Amino acid sequence: MNDYQIGGALKLLTAVEKTEAFAEFLKTRFMRALESEDPTEIHYLMAQIDDYHSYLWRYYKKLAQERSQRMDPGV
Repeated sequence: MNDYQIGGALKLLTAVEKTEAFAEFLKTRFMRALESEDPTEIHYLMAQIDDYHSYLWRYYKKLAQERSQRMDPGV
């Protein structure tokens, strides 16, 4: 998980980098945890998913405020 860092700037490049690192993280560490049926590791990894979700939610709110003209009122 060395390449994946929680927090950071709310900008496109950071969000893309975090998404790429998180995808790789899930493919390796999360798959091992699921295959080994390790509840402690799965719990820790679910917390990482929650942190990633929080980061993207903050990024979304920033974009919604800065680019309100692009918001779809039907969603």
